[in-house]
Amino acid sequence: MNNYNIFLLLPIFKNLKFLQNEIFNQENFISRSAETRSLGEALNSKIFYEKIVNISIPKSSLFFSSTVINEIISNFNLDLIDLIIVDCSLSPVQHRNLEKAFNKKIIDRTQLIIEIFGLRAKTKEGKLQVELANLSFQKTRLVRSWTHLERQRGGLSKVGGPGESQLELDKRIIDTKIKQIKNQLITVKKTRELQRRRRKINSKLIFSLVGYTNSGKSSIFNNLTKAEVLVKDMVFATLDTKMSLVNFPEKKQIILTDTVGFISALPTELITAFNASLEELFSADFLLLVHDLSNENVENQANLVIETLFQIGFSELDLETKIIHVFNKQDLNSNTTDIKIKYMDKFIYTSAVEKNGLVGLKQLIVNLLEKNFLNVNFSIPLSNLSINSWLYKNSYVYDNKICQIDFDINKIKVKISSVNLNKFKSKFPDINFNFI
Repeated sequence: MNNYNIFLLLPIFKNLKFLQNEIFNQENFISRSAETRSLGEALNSKIFYEKIVNISIPKSSLFFSSTVINEIISNFNLDLIDLIIVDCSLSPVQHRNLEKAFNKKIIDRTQLIIEIFGLRAKTKEGKLQVELANLSFQKTRLVRSWTHLERQRGGLSKVGGPGESQLELDKRIIDTKIKQIKNQLITVKKTRELQRRRRKINSKLIFSLVGYTNSGKSSIFNNLTKAEVLVKDMVFATLDTKMSLVNFPEKKQIILTDTVGFISALPTELITAFNASLEELFSADFLLLVHDLSNENVENQANLVIETLFQIGFSELDLETKIIHVFNKQDLNSNTTDIKIKYMDKFIYTSAVEKNGLVGLKQLIVNLLEKNFLNVNFSIPLSNLSINSWLYKNSYVYDNKICQIDFDINKIKVKISSVNLNKFKSKFPDINFNFI
């Protein structure tokens, strides 16, 4: 993709009733604006101009006042600009009128995030989810068609302005496309549900990495799994859910998943479209909530992730029992004394880049696994070696010797999960055992 010159307009609202759950106040404006610059740069483009605009009451027709618009036209050379990004959500009317006023292509924060998701999606499922989000967004305005959907990828291939040729999508056509994509995603959802049932049957605990975008989830995933998931200092480097088996001593194993990062004002269209992927979180036994300690807005980011988890259907009890806080990038900042985050019963400090704290994280996981395992002493007839074989395959055998009283019996001490013990009882109902 070619580089484009972006004009970034950053509104600050003075009246909180217009915030609509978006972060625009002065307190965290620096963090918010830095995040938006990262989003713009994620389009492989350059922030050419930038302007902060104080707003008391957004105008229903243009969002900005006519005074602000005239000032921008007079003081900035818009001929050098390919795209204007307004860091908030615009109504269809505001969007259309601003494009007429500036004679430039304009996108708001929702469109910007959807566009980046389009660039990042690699799998068929990811592309379908982005397309669904984009069509759901377009349905509310029927102003334009984005060419990246035709190419099944993101990209502002024609950002010359409103004078260019653009396809007008009819509402009926959009509804038909949305229905087709939803049907495809239903199939994906059913497949995921089947896979989740199989994983539960296999009795392995599932740990899901969640957190704000660019907090270091993929770096931790790579360190624990020895995988090579893309790690890059940019927003939404990971979009498609990754999953891997992680081995620990004594034949203990977990399934680790890496999920898409959250962000402030994450478009509802994306949350809905990515429902099939986000449902993976519900099957997790524990949520490793990763925080970027180097970000001064880490507390707000953490609370936003927790609120998003509530939004997609987690209960208070779910989060109380499942969340493990992972304070990452400790090498850049280790000060967490003033951070106020819910569910702080279990936490660990790490630096995925410096590989600090990862041993402690692994031990924390092992300790949780220990609670899921039972110490059992089996009495196995020597004539039935298949039982020995089953135990060696499905548990950790740490003692195996002939009974000194009955030489036809083998005494086997194991660590076994409660699920596998139930399987054993069902498969070998006549075998005696006792808990140690």
